[in-house]
Order: sequence, then C-alpha cells, then structure tokens
Amino acid sequence: MNFSIYSAWEIAKKEFYEYLKTKRLIIIGGLYIAGFLLSTGILSHYSSHSPQDFPSIMGSAHSIVSIFYIILPITLSYDLIVRERSRKSIYLLLSKPVSREEIIFGKFVGVLLIICCIIIPIATAGHIISIAYCGFPDIESVARAYAYIGIVILGAGCYISFSMLFSTITRTTATSLISSLIIGWFGLNMLYPITLIINFLSGGSSSSPWYSKIAYAISPSNNMGAAQRILTDRLMGVPTQSLYPISTSQSLISLVIFLLATFIITTFLFHRRELN
Repeated sequence: MNFSIYSAWEIAKKEFYEYLKTKRLIIIGGLYIAGFLLSTGILSHYSSHSPQDFPSIMGSAHSIVSIFYIILPITLSYDLIVRERSRKSIYLLLSKPVSREEIIFGKFVGVLLIICCIIIPIATAGHIISIAYCGFPDIESVARAYAYIGIVILGAGCYISFSMLFSTITRTTATSLISSLIIGWFGLNMLYPITLIINFLSGGSSSSPWYSKIAYAISPSNNMGAAQRILTDRLMGVPTQSLYPISTSQSLISLVIFLLATFIITTFLFHRRELN
C-alpha cells in the first residue's frame, strides 16, 4: 500500500475549505458557540466568584452543550463518501495519483480540523469569561480543562469515523445520515439502559454489572461524559462519582479503541467496495 502524507493533506485541505462554506456548519456551529459562551457566562455570573469555581463551571458548560459534540461531527461527515459517489466525482478523484487510503485519511483529517477550529477557540473564550468573573485558577485546573477539550476532539473523531463507515456502505446521503444518528448515536446510547433493565428484571445487584459497563463504554458520548471527571468531581452540584459506571482511564481507552476499530473497518470496506 502506497501512502503519501502530502496527497492525504491535499485532500484534507480540500474538505476543510469546502465545509467552511456550508450552511450546516454555520447553523450548528453557531448554535454551539452561542450555547457554550452563554452557559459559561450564566454559570460564572451565579457562581461564588472564586477561582476554585472554574473546574465546575467549565464541566457544567461542556455538559450543557454536549449534544453538539455528537451532532456537529455527524452532520459534517455523513456524506463524505456517498456524496462523491452520487456526484460521480469519486472517479475523477481516483483518476489522480491518490490511493483510497489517502482519501479516507484526508477526508477524516479535514473534518477533524474543522472541529478543532471551532471547539478550541470557543472553549478558550469560555475560559476567559470564567476567569473574568472568578479570577485566574491554578495551572492544573487550566491544564485539565484543555485535556478535556482533547478528549472531546477524540470523541468527535469517533463520530466522524463512524459516520464515514455508514457513508461508505450506504448509497444515499439520507440513508447515511439516518444510520449515523439512529445507530451511531441513539442506538449505542440505548445499549446501557437496556442492560440495566435486563439486570433489574433478572434480580441482579443494584450496581452496574460488567456487561453494562461494556455497553456504556461502547458509546463515544458516554465516554466523553465519564471523562468529565478529569475536570471536576461535581457537575451541577452532583458528585461525578455517582454519575458514571466507568473510570476516566477506561473511557479514554474505549474512545481510542472505538476510533481505531471504526477507522480500520471503514478503510478496509472503502478499499474493497465497488464504487458503482
């Protein structure tokens, strides 16, 4: 397999600049920006105005807008492959000295760069708002805040990769979008409560059984939520220890495994699939 970083980067730049002009990015990205900054401002205003409030403010703000960490990557990536096939532009792309692996990698990186260009500056603006109200927190709290942003981007990468998988195996953009939302988001999130119901009906213990923890860890959005403990031990006044059945390290490992598995499967299927 011949793989050129330069070719993949050229595809990534093409996707990046093309999606900057889309209405879906402007609308969904604008809602995220407004929601995050407004949440941060309100939470900071009604806090005790102490630097120690910074972790809980940022954790709560991320929790309020967490749906955008799912919707944004899905809506930007559900048609990455199927769109090229429906327009027949995939043949023009493949006629150039570029491999299918470079196409998948380049498109993935292009969308991930857009996500980074939205989340990192807006999160930084949120940090500034909180600091303006509450004062400068300790360096560890700031470092943890940016570490969580990295986890959010990793989770977004999982949804990009999973949506690209549906974009590869479906024939229409509508089918790809519906599959990404119903299976990739709702379906994976429903596995955990279903296992809890099964455990309850079978007379199991009140704590989450091992299979429930696995079902929880399969969903990237669940893992992003569990990883919020890296920010704070309380969210909206509730101890985070009681909210999530898995640890921060387990959630990170689950995100990495999910991303690698879906990306490898997507690349393999795109390499083997007939593009007619």
